[in-house]
Amino acid sequence: MAAEAGDADLRRPPTGPDRISALPDDLMQAILALLPSTAAAARTSAVSRRWRHVWTGVPALSFHVERKSTADAVDTALDAYSRSAALSRLTIDVDSPSLGSRVVPWLRFASLRLAGELRLTLKGGAPKQSVAMGPLVHRLIMHQLELPVCERATRIDLAGINALCLPPAGAFAALRILRISATDRVRGDVGHLVSTQCPRLRELELCDVALEAPNLSISSASLERLVLRRVSIKSEGRIDVAAPMIYYLALDSCGGRSVPVTIATAMLAELIWNHAYDPRLHKLEGADRQIYRLEATYWSNAALFRRFDAVDELCLRLSMLSKPQGYKEFVRDTEKLPKTKVLEVEGLSTKQHFEPIILHLLRKHSGLTKIKVDLFPTNSKEINYCLRHGCSCVPPVSWTTDDVVLDSLEEVEISSFTGAVEDVELLKLLFLCKIKIRRLAIHTVSGVSLSREMQKRIWGLARPHCIFLEFETTQFSR
Repeated sequence: MAAEAGDADLRRPPTGPDRISALPDDLMQAILALLPSTAAAARTSAVSRRWRHVWTGVPALSFHVERKSTADAVDTALDAYSRSAALSRLTIDVDSPSLGSRVVPWLRFASLRLAGELRLTLKGGAPKQSVAMGPLVHRLIMHQLELPVCERATRIDLAGINALCLPPAGAFAALRILRISATDRVRGDVGHLVSTQCPRLRELELCDVALEAPNLSISSASLERLVLRRVSIKSEGRIDVAAPMIYYLALDSCGGRSVPVTIATAMLAELIWNHAYDPRLHKLEGADRQIYRLEATYWSNAALFRRFDAVDELCLRLSMLSKPQGYKEFVRDTEKLPKTKVLEVEGLSTKQHFEPIILHLLRKHSGLTKIKVDLFPTNSKEINYCLRHGCSCVPPVSWTTDDVVLDSLEEVEISSFTGAVEDVELLKLLFLCKIKIRRLAIHTVSGVSLSREMQKRIWGLARPHCIFLEFETTQFSR
């Protein structure tokens, strides 16, 4: 009986005051904005009459559109949104391409009401219409999505749009961040937009997009971060950026090797360059000869390394030609590497390449304080060549460690470790060098967990040479 009475007490509505409903609207709306979607926030209107319209003033709206009924619900929610509310974030994810055309009024709503961040993702892109060109010929027409001017938007993220049309006029006066990704066609001039319509833009990111404009030409006094990854431009086009405040630049496979690129900035601190570098075509004007971080694909970029005397952190994505001459060229070109304190190496695919190249780099950079090595193989061509022909790329003398002295080295990090024999052999080779380090961190590849026995074995190898050994879940120290 006592248990039944207790259950009844739990089912009985509380008789005390409803303290949550007594909160002011703006605090309740801030709480509702933390819910995963606007639909969840709207369902709170069923709690009581007091809650009926509270959700219509939440500062953040989030919609996941899966079908026509969900799109209808978005229309209803935007119509019900309070005219006095301050909208700071609008997020819309559309799963079906057939619903892409429904986005137009939602963007119009954003242009009128949003004073903050807009994120729009169309999975599968905007709808395409098949048009008959004859009895056997059909052509797909892409419906373009026009981006309206959003004067008070501070950030815009657009992804998955087949054809995005930029406005030729109007000011995005408050815009700080603009990101466009996975877009088949960008119609209009991105350079004109950034240079003349976004006076406060600090970050521009274009990833996996195709530009219809022949050139990308940007002149901006406010731009600080520029990321261009796999941006397709016409073969006769060029990239010109004059932005004296840029401190972070990433350029990755934009156009062909012959597309001229000129970046003019006096504040460059971090450079990611996974692109061909020919000093006759590719120029970094105004940048200092010493920067904080340089991350680059090694092969064919020797001239880029000569551009800098020193970098605090140097990250090399290495790739050798699958022939003996490749190693000789590597040794020759490493004479041009800038001085550095932190060296990161990734990209080599075979033990025959990795270990001697690591040793060679350590000889050249005896003042290192930290080394980071990623063992994940990335170049199947190297592996296949060496398997077919036997690896004669590296001479035996490259394996000696007698002349490798690293008195300044403090930390070593190894990623994509699997516990395989060749991984352990790399550790043994490293400890044959003259090193005494404070910390060794080993990160396993996703899905791999090292046994306790393997961890103890590695600690046995490392203990004479380091103070701390760290795994994801275990730490050894002496």
